[in-house]
Amino acid sequence: MDPTYVAHAHLHLFGSVLDPSRPVIDVGCGDGAQTAAIGQHFDRVIGVDVAPSAVERARKHHGAPGIEYEQLDLLKPEQAAALHERIGDAGLYVRTVLHAFTPEELTLAATSLAHLAGDTGGAFFYELAPASRDFIVGQLAGEGVPAEKFGFVFDRVPLPVAREENALQRELEKVGFEILSSAPIDYQGTVKAGGRHVNVPAFFVVARAGAAR
Repeated sequence: MDPTYVAHAHLHLFGSVLDPSRPVIDVGCGDGAQTAAIGQHFDRVIGVDVAPSAVERARKHHGAPGIEYEQLDLLKPEQAAALHERIGDAGLYVRTVLHAFTPEELTLAATSLAHLAGDTGGAFFYELAPASRDFIVGQLAGEGVPAEKFGFVFDRVPLPVAREENALQRELEKVGFEILSSAPIDYQGTVKAGGRHVNVPAFFVVARAGAAR
């Protein structure tokens, strides 16, 4: 799915919870295409990614006024705390990043996200649902594609980790986020062998830092 399309299409879901007077952080920015799309709606957007090569590509191909890129590892909360120290509270846009984390990694990532949001930041999450793992494996099997090749079939998105329903929401609440809304939503992937589109089970969560209540 085109990340620029997603950023525009979902604006009605996250636009009201992300304060335009504060920076918006695009978590897992990849090549920066999505960051640039978000930047059309907010004055300052910071794309962060764990891969230095992704940050380098983003700066090269999707740099623009008001858009910045930085390397950041969600599994190292001290990095998020340091970024917050420099920029203050921020809004968060997180798309298909957290579904691939183990329970232990998800706890660390949630802590990092809480650091970035601070006391007032809002957050939008768009993630593959736990049920999507079996769905995806079934789709790949039907195409004769090994499950480990999922990332090269469905827009290079990692195969989801098996976890309980609402695991993300519980982790967010543990670190102080208030869940404002959550609902199922499809993620459209492409099965390369046939070039056909399939809707993968996904969901969104809109939240805000607990101190902002």
